[in-house]
Amino acid sequence: MHTPFRVRKLDSPALEDLSSGSLPELRDIELVLAKAFTGDIFTAVVTGHNPKDPATAHIGPFWKSTVVAGLLGGEVYVAETDDAERRIIGCAVWFGPGHTMYDTEAQQKYSLGPLMASFSEELQQWWHSQFLPRYDSFVASALGEGAKHNSWHLQTLGVDPLYQRRGAAGLLINVIVEKARSTGAMFCVEAETETNVEVYTKLGFQVMPKGKNGIHNCSDTFTGVTGDSFPMWVLMREAN
Repeated sequence: MHTPFRVRKLDSPALEDLSSGSLPELRDIELVLAKAFTGDIFTAVVTGHNPKDPATAHIGPFWKSTVVAGLLGGEVYVAETDDAERRIIGCAVWFGPGHTMYDTEAQQKYSLGPLMASFSEELQQWWHSQFLPRYDSFVASALGEGAKHNSWHLQTLGVDPLYQRRGAAGLLINVIVEKARSTGAMFCVEAETETNVEVYTKLGFQVMPKGKNGIHNCSDTFTGVTGDSFPMWVLMREAN
């Protein structure tokens, strides 16, 4: 059956394009991710916002920062409508084996640095002393030490709500699954809602660690500076 979408890998930009804001797709991607993550409690907590606050101005810039990091140190793919308009309706940011987000000076300068500068001092402290260390520890405990670093890690996946449940997310995952098929590498991702756990499970991922009775025994809970919390699950997909 013909899919209404096509997947395209974005080329790594020249640094001057990032600093000047002249990368043409970046604004479209930011708008798509802002729609995809509207109402998302994880986004609210890690940016220091109250999840009940209807404001959305912080959502696009936060997720755009992960796209910038992916352009500089990973791989970024967009899903587009398969017609003359080629409208961007989804985006995935992947980091391959041996790479992690923010592991290069360019990522720190153009992605992490501007993101942290947009946060309050209290929120920056929370990221560095609580969120990131606990996140790394939880992922390592779920997958095994070094497993994430040796896998393909799906850092960001978002699809415009108008186009969800029509196969775009699967395309953005399968493009890497096919690419890595001959290498035997694994694929991992984190999810912060039960709905996303269900989505990733349908796409071939399994909640980790294996053998626990129910997904609620596999999650960890993170509490932000506002006192609001979100759960996190780690999922793995084997090469096939």
